[in-house]
Amino acid sequence: MRFTDSPDHASDIDELRGHLRIDSLTRSAAVREALDRFGEDPHTVTEFAYAEDGAIAGGLVGTSAYGWLTIGAIWVREPRRGLGASLIARAETRARRAGCDGIIVRALDFQSPQFFQRVGFRPSGAVIGRPAGATEITLVKRITADPSGGVGGLDAGRDDASAVDDGALHPPKQESFDTVELVNVDPKGIARPVETFREEAFGLYLARPADHPRFGYLESWLLPAQHLRANIFHFRPGVERDQRVYLDVARIWRDGPVWHTEDWYLDLVEHPGRPIELTDVDELLDATVAGLLSPEDAETAIRVATEASSSITLHGHSVDAWLASIGAPITWRE
Repeated sequence: MRFTDSPDHASDIDELRGHLRIDSLTRSAAVREALDRFGEDPHTVTEFAYAEDGAIAGGLVGTSAYGWLTIGAIWVREPRRGLGASLIARAETRARRAGCDGIIVRALDFQSPQFFQRVGFRPSGAVIGRPAGATEITLVKRITADPSGGVGGLDAGRDDASAVDDGALHPPKQESFDTVELVNVDPKGIARPVETFREEAFGLYLARPADHPRFGYLESWLLPAQHLRANIFHFRPGVERDQRVYLDVARIWRDGPVWHTEDWYLDLVEHPGRPIELTDVDELLDATVAGLLSPEDAETAIRVATEASSSITLHGHSVDAWLASIGAPITWRE
């Protein structure tokens, strides 16, 4: 085996890309379908606005590929009411006409990511320290039906009918689980009776009734080594949810018979047969900026979420299969 940072032939780079293309087409029906729908060649998308004197007032440059428009650059000369939104809207119209599923943009934290949220984008991921001293945020706007079915966060610890996430900034939510008294104390301090606790070498299983308006029973696994709480919500009749396992990123520890969790905002939602969904990145970033979560814990949370997402993808989008492969074979009553 010989390694080099310079290929032997200029054509080797194209050959490498060709091998990757063939491998992707062979292994992924989604890639084959995308290429059938949109072709292989990416398309450049541009939108420009010019002032009366001919100077560029603002513009957008992006690339359309695999049914998604990626915005590479958007700029306005000076704050003009509605100019940035108009550029986004024009690009979105073109993406819709081309049959695209959505739009992606990556912005640094000083580049007004809030603007993109105001025009319909949702944070989907973040890299703290890229570049050093800044955070790169990935935002997504779906322009076709969301395959998740519009699933929002379900707070496993809040069963009451008024438990609605209004997006308000809050400290990390904490819960306790007393395996002797058979009680789960939720973030509001309400003691919830637990039917079953079961300890395994890799974590704690619990099952209990819930008086939430959307689900009537909850199963959870607390997995300290993975910084994850895995949940299955048993939804009430008439409540349709296209999800299976719901993962909370959290700090988990035990003090004798009592286990504890501190929720770190990020959630991962398993949709059978489809890519994992990462949610609540905006809450994590807001809490970190406000000093409610340390930068170290925020970085750990992002690392946990990204590594889990990648690993779950490699195991057929199955949370159970991934956890079993790393020595945490969780089981459910379903």
